[in-house]
Amino acid sequence: MGSRAKRYAAMISHSGDLTPFEKVQKWFEAVGMEEYGGHDALLQSLMTLESATSEPTPKHPHHSTTVFSLTIPRTFCNMSGNLHGGAVALIFDICTSTAITACSKEGFWDTGHVSRTLNCTYLRPAAEGTKVFVESEVVHLGRRMGLTRGVMKTENGKICYTCEHGKAAVGASSL
Repeated sequence: MGSRAKRYAAMISHSGDLTPFEKVQKWFEAVGMEEYGGHDALLQSLMTLESATSEPTPKHPHHSTTVFSLTIPRTFCNMSGNLHGGAVALIFDICTSTAITACSKEGFWDTGHVSRTLNCTYLRPAAEGTKVFVESEVVHLGRRMGLTRGVMKTENGKICYTCEHGKAAVGASSL
């Protein structure tokens, strides 16, 4: 594990007293570090975390959700002035991953995760300047593999994009 990943894992893994919202905020602090400068750092300054919850049930022990808002910037648009498909994938990649962060705990999905699959469906375009909400949820988390899904909607509730995101845990699992 690289030094950035180790710092992130240390920030999150010993955060048992943090709320799901605070865990996701910590993740954004980690990607916002100046020395990082990765692709996901772009979103840190553009997106607002609206909510993050972890509400386990017997049938769904890792149920967690996040909601982010974002006003589509020109830099994420194609020549037609609509959100570019690659930007849609980037936004979903980050947002659905933070839903896992919201329910991670020491020894369980706390050392990072990587994408296995990311299937996006493009239903209607979101134009530059449109405010959208990205709702994400954990569908399932096992020891090593997980599944999340996301929906991107306009302020009036019209669905623009959806995704299903397969994840793999990095590092050791204590389960």
